[in-house]
Amino acid sequence: MLGKIHFYFGITIIIAFLLTGQYMHHNFDHLKNMELMNRALFRAGHLYILLFGLINVSLGTHFKISEIKYLKTVQIFASGVMFFATILVIYGFFTELPTEQIERPLTRNSLYLILFGVSVHGLVSLIKNRKKNEK
Repeated sequence: MLGKIHFYFGITIIIAFLLTGQYMHHNFDHLKNMELMNRALFRAGHLYILLFGLINVSLGTHFKISEIKYLKTVQIFASGVMFFATILVIYGFFTELPTEQIERPLTRNSLYLILFGVSVHGLVSLIKNRKKNEK
């Protein structure tokens, strides 16, 4: 079930990526006359949304919940962190741009959170495979 949630959530985020492209096109004339730093930050934020959507879709297509209770709890926690990070990167796209500052704390923190979530899911997968091979 959690895998399907990741998959469909990721598809929704990819659609949000397409919509943020339209937002940049219509509200900022496709970034044509924008100062270079803001233009680069907008594009980076836009691509982060796509990246987070693809991460969720990828995880969703291969996700298997553990039968081991503590690993299942860790997986649910990591998924929650990833969902939060994805919402945070979209929120940061709209609230941190355009800016005269290069620092974007919401976007930076969303990147750290998605790294954490993916890493935890990877570790759980390694632990599950190790336990499976021990049997």
